[in-house]
Amino acid sequence: MTQLAQYLAQLQRFGIAPGLERIEALLQNAGNPHHNFPHILVGGTNGKGSTCEFAARLLAHNGKRIGLYTSPHLYRWNERLRILPAPVSPSQIFDGAVSDHELDALLESALPYIENVAKTLGQPTEFEVVTFLALLHFARQNVDLAVLEVGLGGKWDATNATNPFLSVVTHVALDHCDRLGNTHAEIAADKVHIARPDCPFLTAETRADVLGVFAAHCERIGAPMIGIEVGDGPFQEQNAILAACIAHEVAEILGWPRPEMDFPRPSVPGRFETVSRHPKIIIDAANNPEGAQILARELENHGIQSENLILVLGILADKNWREMTQILAPRANVTLCTQTNSPRALDAETLFQFAKDCAPCAEISPSVTHAVNRAKELADEGDTILVTGSFTTICEVQRAV
Repeated sequence: MTQLAQYLAQLQRFGIAPGLERIEALLQNAGNPHHNFPHILVGGTNGKGSTCEFAARLLAHNGKRIGLYTSPHLYRWNERLRILPAPVSPSQIFDGAVSDHELDALLESALPYIENVAKTLGQPTEFEVVTFLALLHFARQNVDLAVLEVGLGGKWDATNATNPFLSVVTHVALDHCDRLGNTHAEIAADKVHIARPDCPFLTAETRADVLGVFAAHCERIGAPMIGIEVGDGPFQEQNAILAACIAHEVAEILGWPRPEMDFPRPSVPGRFETVSRHPKIIIDAANNPEGAQILARELENHGIQSENLILVLGILADKNWREMTQILAPRANVTLCTQTNSPRALDAETLFQFAKDCAPCAEISPSVTHAVNRAKELADEGDTILVTGSFTTICEVQRAV
């Protein structure tokens, strides 16, 4: 375990603390490292991680040194801080991730700033510390551009302490309602705060109520709003189209050559990703009802029939797990209800008691590993095992490809 992982484990008790004063103080005390490179912010309920990945790779593929900051990670904190060089291999996941040694050295150099802010404004949260480290890392590595994924919402997210020259909100759905609001419009009003005066604001959203909120805010602050048509195709194709528009906009603003688009689109870790072929196992990080709907459409697009699908489902208790289960369980021949090691996990028994009324067949498994092994026992030739429900669920699946 890295020194950073040990340190961050101590910060989990501080939870999520709204406000930008701590991250702003960290950045100011360190000489505002984020002023040393241009950067963009990408927010949204679903699709923002994939959009960031695609956009960063497009720009890196065309000869630029691109910093990529995403969250959450699947396996290690290192995944969140990456620098994509040219050329980029489309088949290698997490390429450009900071090494353990670099990560620990980065934390050691940052600790005086963190401790100083802790004394005056209170302990920076886990996400604030990692965001600060990412911005320090990108500055010290002299990136040409950084693509920053917003963590939660927009207005009070640590990434919003930066000064992006372009901001993006992919889509808005009902998630984190306890913090962001109970309607699409309320959530949109939080997310749109990543927009900046005189800087383009891009969105692929189509809901009229959300677009109204976006337009009103952008007009109020003087941000040009640009709607992107991504069509009704597979979700990752929509994300790729939005990413291409982002890359074109970045290149135009910065005076870079127009990005080349004729390279293989990479798979994104944890997003309808095949991690085993015999038997076929797909993992997907869908963790809210809209994500579950998107996942159900992906199953249809790939021709995966219900009678050939075994579902391993583990959801966090603070998510809308009932609606997610109602969407996904009927799409499978067997649903294996499980729980992860996360303290936020919904217990498998509660999930099973609900799922058995909406699934053709449901079983209970005490762990993700147990559930995957049971799925392998049940799988016939031609069957697909789908593991989903949260990042914490899919990260416990062993990779075989």
